[in-house]
Amino acid sequence: MLRVTIAGASGFVGSNLVAKIRNNFKIKALSRKLKESDHVNVEYFKTDLFSLTSTSKALENTDVAIYLVHSMKPSSRLFQGNFHDTDLILADNFIHACKKNGVKQIIYLGGIVPEGYISKHLESRKEVEGILKSSGIPCTILRAGMVVGNGGSSFEILKNLVHTLPGMILPKWTASNTQIIYLDDLIDIIEFSINNIKVYGETINIVNGEVIKYRDLIVQTKQHLKKKSFLIPVPINYTAFSKLWVSVFGKSDYELVSPLIESLLCDFSKIIPSPHIEHLIKYRTYRDMLKHINIDVSRKKARNKRSIINNVRSIQRLPGNGNKKSNEIVELYMKWLPRYMKPLIKVKKTESQRVNFYLIGLSKPLLTLQYIPNPADKDRVKLHIVGGLLTDTTDTGWLEFRDIENGKYFLASINEFFPSLPWYIYKFTQAPIHKLTMMNFGKFLNSKKAL
Repeated sequence: MLRVTIAGASGFVGSNLVAKIRNNFKIKALSRKLKESDHVNVEYFKTDLFSLTSTSKALENTDVAIYLVHSMKPSSRLFQGNFHDTDLILADNFIHACKKNGVKQIIYLGGIVPEGYISKHLESRKEVEGILKSSGIPCTILRAGMVVGNGGSSFEILKNLVHTLPGMILPKWTASNTQIIYLDDLIDIIEFSINNIKVYGETINIVNGEVIKYRDLIVQTKQHLKKKSFLIPVPINYTAFSKLWVSVFGKSDYELVSPLIESLLCDFSKIIPSPHIEHLIKYRTYRDMLKHINIDVSRKKARNKRSIINNVRSIQRLPGNGNKKSNEIVELYMKWLPRYMKPLIKVKKTESQRVNFYLIGLSKPLLTLQYIPNPADKDRVKLHIVGGLLTDTTDTGWLEFRDIENGKYFLASINEFFPSLPWYIYKFTQAPIHKLTMMNFGKFLNSKKAL
């Protein structure tokens, strides 16, 4: 039986995909939380995709790897960075794990790409496409329009808006054209792509072919839900306000809503369904899809405050500085930092490949980092945080420098760091100092002094 591993298996598309294909494939379902399986062919794996070790372990014994991950929500209590840089790290870990385990095919679910203006959200999905293709493993890229179905984030936001508001002001973006796909059709297309040599190396547009405006989606949803409300078109785009009211009345997190609203400014009128999958599209209009949509309003899940832990993740995209590799950038950083923070900080490297950061006047280091040797991976340098006054743990956090897609992108990141300082003192002192330091290091890399 073919072995299929699904990253993002607990999400909207992933959970429906597992249910659809589990009788025909041996499935490993990767998610942040461990779940009990209710089927003999399905095994759930708690996987930290930020960790290459965890990702590589999860992808052992895999023939086809399906990547359904989009990181629009923070994965830590304090997150310094943005979702598109996070997407780079996760995708890079994924391809390294796929190559290590001899995966035969990668299937990626991204988003349709407009002509002209492209939002950061959709640009990020294009970047992920490039990273996955750079692996050398046959890739099938599926570019989907908005997925309509019970439980889908974008669609539930739309439904909640119509349910909640007695009237709506329609900004200019609601006159933009979009294209959609019904969940069942999407799942059939993903299943069709598994181990299908015909779609190796293909980029496939998954839309139903109906060009529809966002305001028409609202009107037809109102009719389906039997809601009476007034609509007032206005000839301006006020995306900042739109993000706020869509978040509140759409009953969704602002971090999720914000990039989605920016994507509404894109025009998708010229996207046509790929001939590879046109025969699998059953739902050709939005009205056909609405016949299968329940009319109940979804509730925003309250965050469990008891589960909050004081972990930190910080990701900065830096200039790659020509042909310099990760190990060279790290050495530059270790030499630059004490000069930048002179005379406050001193950096000392020991023969055992430990790096100690000292504050002037203190005998104990602020942080102690340990180089983790990995001669096989020249694109990535990892240093574990093993001690120091500023860390609350000695076995969780790590500092990492990596170049991605043959030096096209360069990232510096701190992962799973637990500060010893009281949380709000850390948040307004050490955290912004680190962010400012990395921004200035990026400027240094762009200068002639770094050459």
